[in-house]
Amino acid sequence: MSVRRPVRRGWLWVSAAAALCVAPGARAFEVEPVGRLHVDYAAHDADVRPLDDDVLLRRARIGVQGEFNDRWSFEAEYDFVGHGAFKTVALEYEGWKQGAFTIGQIKVPFGLEELTSSNNLVFIERALPGDSLSLSRRLGFAFDRNSDHYTVALMGFGPSIDGHEGNGAGARFTLAPVNSDHAVLHVGVAAVTERARGDVKFNARPESRVTDVKFVNTGDLDDARQIHRLGLEAAWRNGPVSVQAEWMHAAIERNAGLAEVNVDGWYVAGSWFLTGESRPYRNGTFRSLKEYHRGGAWELAARYSRLDLDDGAVRGGTESNWTLGVNYHAGKHLRIMANYIDVRSRRRGVADDPRILLLRAQLAF
Repeated sequence: MSVRRPVRRGWLWVSAAAALCVAPGARAFEVEPVGRLHVDYAAHDADVRPLDDDVLLRRARIGVQGEFNDRWSFEAEYDFVGHGAFKTVALEYEGWKQGAFTIGQIKVPFGLEELTSSNNLVFIERALPGDSLSLSRRLGFAFDRNSDHYTVALMGFGPSIDGHEGNGAGARFTLAPVNSDHAVLHVGVAAVTERARGDVKFNARPESRVTDVKFVNTGDLDDARQIHRLGLEAAWRNGPVSVQAEWMHAAIERNAGLAEVNVDGWYVAGSWFLTGESRPYRNGTFRSLKEYHRGGAWELAARYSRLDLDDGAVRGGTESNWTLGVNYHAGKHLRIMANYIDVRSRRRGVADDPRILLLRAQLAF
């Protein structure tokens, strides 16, 4: 991931996008508020490095989404956590039958779990490889084409509003040969090439943001020139049971004769709704539940994830996590989550194997 620097020119993208909303259309203007509040608590059984039990306001977002007419739609969301930052700020045109165009700050098309909303994740945090190797949101221009059985996403991007530098292009293709109300079979591939700006680093928290400790960390990789990412993904759902897996790889090319660095990671995860619900699937990602059992929906989940940041002289370390989860979906707006995370990390000959109990209360509308 690239280093952060102040970026003022990002607002030029937003202003230019807003200027396009004057196109006429038949449908009346519509707007609705959106928001999410995620509050976490973590209790730690530390091993080597001290870990403090604490409460974290993980997300506190408010925004709007809507339509100018039957061709133009928009979305804007601001997160008040930390120093505050805009998340998605986008304008979309759907008037061309071949696909939709989006301009603004949106997610780079890379990773099934990354492209799934944080409101709809099976686990409290994304797996190790996604946390370390995905790009999240960047300012750019994207084209998407979606059908019941495949999706195509292309994007050219620059920096982000909150200061992530670098520019590049990404593409994602997914295929769903089976896609019914009861069963889904999904496979996908994504690739991103990014021109880096100066030093970069790759690291990951232990699938919990309550602690800022990173057990694996490459440190600064000097004179990075280009970063090439490749991702493979697969998912299967049969009624209340679902399984998904991803593999991600990043190759960092460097100047001044420095050796290329290769890092990668993968995970496999499964979930089971005890109350019979199914994870909705649409346009290459999993969505929020639409129907609930009368007493709410109960979900059990398990995940194994691994991240390898060792390559030659770069000793960023390796980490493997086992996670067990229980989710209670009280309804459309409220979810209570619990994760037990067993961490196994090795870096420069030192083992650090803590255990974490992570809880979340999630409110979304």
